[in-house]
Amino acid sequence: MYLAHFILPFAIYYLIKKDKIMLFGLLLGNIVDLDHISFRINHGIEIFTSSCDNFLEQCSFGTYRMHSLNSVISLSIASVILFVMIKKHKEMKSVYWIFWACIGALLNLLLDYIHLLTGVGFAIR
Repeated sequence: MYLAHFILPFAIYYLIKKDKIMLFGLLLGNIVDLDHISFRINHGIEIFTSSCDNFLEQCSFGTYRMHSLNSVISLSIASVILFVMIKKHKEMKSVYWIFWACIGALLNLLLDYIHLLTGVGFAIR
């Protein structure tokens, strides 16, 4: 399932719109997973062991700081604000990649949530 975090941005790039800034932003959205590393460091978990109690369990939401409802709400609000700014002021193309990074982070969290609901894939994090 984790490969979908990288395959989906490339699929969007090739199938919907060939925009390199959009692709960069969508891939940059995966930076939200850095909280997995900080969790491991803070809790003394080895790199090749699962952070979850059960190896096949998916425990992103509620375990990691950036995998929470607060993050989803914050990223959604930021995306809407940036979208309005880009549409209203055409000269503000400098925030275009930040908008796509927010969308990429939301996409990452959505894929993690789908993984949580379906249990498809292995949680080797």
